[in-house]
Amino acid sequence: MGKPYSVCLVGHSGAGKTALAEAMLKAAQAPEVAFDRSPEEKNRGITIDLAIGVCTWKERKAAILVTPGLGEFVEEIYKGLDVADIAVLVVNAEKPVEVVTEQAWEIARQVFRRPAVVFVNMMDKPLAEAEKALEELKSALPGKFVPLYFPVRENTTLKGLVDLLDSQGLPPAAQEWRSALLEEVAAYDDALLEKFLAEEEIGREEVLQALRMGVQSLEIIPVIFGSATAGIGIGELLDWTSALAPELNPEGDTKLRCFNLTLDPYLGRLTYVRVLSGEIKEGDTLYELSTKNKVQLRDIYGFFGTKMEKTGKAEAGEIVALGKLEDIPLGATLSTNPEAEPLPSIPFPKPVFIRAVAPKSQADEEKMSTVLREFVSTKATLTYARDPVTKEGIVSGMGDIHLNVLAEKLKNRYGVEVTYRIPKVPYRETIKKTAIASYRHKKQTGGHGQFGEVHLRIEPLPRGAGFEFVDETKGGVIPQEFIPGVEKGVRDAMEEGFLAGFPMVDIKAAVFYGMYHEVDSSELSFRIAARQAFKLAAEKADPVLLEPIMLLTVTTPEAFTGDIISDLNGRRGRILGMESEGGRTKIRAEVPLAEILSYALDLKSMTQGRATFQMEFLRYDYVPAALQERVLAQLRAAANGG
Repeated sequence: MGKPYSVCLVGHSGAGKTALAEAMLKAAQAPEVAFDRSPEEKNRGITIDLAIGVCTWKERKAAILVTPGLGEFVEEIYKGLDVADIAVLVVNAEKPVEVVTEQAWEIARQVFRRPAVVFVNMMDKPLAEAEKALEELKSALPGKFVPLYFPVRENTTLKGLVDLLDSQGLPPAAQEWRSALLEEVAAYDDALLEKFLAEEEIGREEVLQALRMGVQSLEIIPVIFGSATAGIGIGELLDWTSALAPELNPEGDTKLRCFNLTLDPYLGRLTYVRVLSGEIKEGDTLYELSTKNKVQLRDIYGFFGTKMEKTGKAEAGEIVALGKLEDIPLGATLSTNPEAEPLPSIPFPKPVFIRAVAPKSQADEEKMSTVLREFVSTKATLTYARDPVTKEGIVSGMGDIHLNVLAEKLKNRYGVEVTYRIPKVPYRETIKKTAIASYRHKKQTGGHGQFGEVHLRIEPLPRGAGFEFVDETKGGVIPQEFIPGVEKGVRDAMEEGFLAGFPMVDIKAAVFYGMYHEVDSSELSFRIAARQAFKLAAEKADPVLLEPIMLLTVTTPEAFTGDIISDLNGRRGRILGMESEGGRTKIRAEVPLAEILSYALDLKSMTQGRATFQMEFLRYDYVPAALQERVLAQLRAAANGG
């Protein structure tokens, strides 16, 4: 029996990836075939999470990985392709190249460099035309697309496929396709090229050998036409993925790649791994290579069709789920050798769509935080944290649909209902010039009173410098035991802010004089005095708002470049540079966060969903003076419920 291999189906929503995967499992007589089983998937009629099914085809075990076709669930494409030996780009014959077709193709070829086959599905649809579909693939996607079969249609009915590797009895149109196929593959075998030029008979095995070389060099992409629902082309696809998938080299230490994490309602947290070398069995001790932590394998679940059952072991090439492993991060490498080199991390995109999240019922606040943290620990493109400045719970994902599905999962699985809103911008405050102020805190009560006098100088520091406190007093005007109280008072005032209640940063505060009372002074007295002195100084030090500036990288088809640049300029953006390659432009720009809180939706609308972007925090910078008063007025109105 040949080594197990894995196939990842990618493509735009509606291309029929799930139907194709089910047809492949049924053709291989898998015991259970049921993808898209979650309530959210059933409700929406789409794949949301990476789905896995395993079958045996002609004595070789094949794992079929099915990925979503909506761009917001792109994380699942990365997971599937990371452990795939070969990618299958599934396209709809009536409209072959759509948004996620391009996106998935780029990830498969540029990011993971996977050999690939194209399956042109739905060839039994009324508007399906093989020649037209092939031309669209060639014009829209990089690569040499070469059909292996000629589809035979009568009216709108797909009758079958003619094998182009068989030279006997081909109709004229199929003969043209065969010649094109031979011309492409002959470039990988000198003997075959000579035969082709001499118009000699070329055997099937000769073509197969050269074709395999072309596919594994990532230059040739075989194309198979068919229909998942009619069951045509399914066996051919299984044959070719098996023949063209590169063989693993399972030598050396046992090594596993953790490529997916889920929370199963019955089995708990499951860690999905592919065994890259060696073998595993329950009870084995491995190491998580990034931390060197020991990991003991307890429950090993194999796939039989789409059903999981305990198998207790797995060999190189297999995909299995491990139960009762709590702390293995997504993308981790496990090995029997603690000194082995971990695999590079999976290059997931970062989440770009930010919303404040709150439970519908305040009673669910703690539960919401707990289940959100647990859930996002299984995902790379979902994050949850409490903003230290605005105190809001912030959830980040890839778009509105992504976060809506998250809300559905929280409700369906944990009974927690949440609402989203545009988050507050985590502004900060600072000063632009040096100022001096003093404050005497004096309070007489029945017993001991309170007394402390503080003279402060505050001055601006460079962006990102934080806070610096200096004691410049001399002669014991403030006893040393009260100096910590002065610093605490300054910190209190900075945390409260001066303009709009945001923390103040990048300030140096120096206490240079003061007075105390032998009986009535205390650390608290000086803390109160310092707090008030700081406020008085801040008022004279030209206080200003700081806003977060993000580095935005937009990748777009060239046709939308002008619109995007114009839009970014309107968002107070500053274009840093542009690069063009392969019909796409990469635009880098600095943009204030306040201007791009809904950029994921706006960019999708502007480019029909064909552009993507990433953003990361760059620095804090001054809110322009002309804008500051308007922002402050809005913040005050919001604080007063306006």
